[in-house]
Amino acid sequence: MNNLKKIAKIKNKSLTSLSLDLEISPEAISQYISGKIKPKADILINMAKILETSTDYLLDLTDNPNSPNIDLDEKENTLINNFRKLSNNEKSQVNAYIQAFLDLKNI
Repeated sequence: MNNLKKIAKIKNKSLTSLSLDLEISPEAISQYISGKIKPKADILINMAKILETSTDYLLDLTDNPNSPNIDLDEKENTLINNFRKLSNNEKSQVNAYIQAFLDLKNI
């Protein structure tokens, strides 16, 4: 949970005040950061809410600290997951195609 320390600093939240908000000990926060223990799911979810970030960010699964507040339908999720499987070159081609499509649509 290396990102925990980063996001707390960005949000001007001390680890002590975070521990008070979560009703856990400051030692527990230190152990999360050091990787000695993992927080329970409810603690992790509350931590993400307090710090306005995602659980994925707190678990170091993403470098994006912004909380995804977008509800996607099944087709949109499938599209994004398929896009992520492409190479960078293929992603550029898809982006160019979409931009061309949008340009034609606006004529």
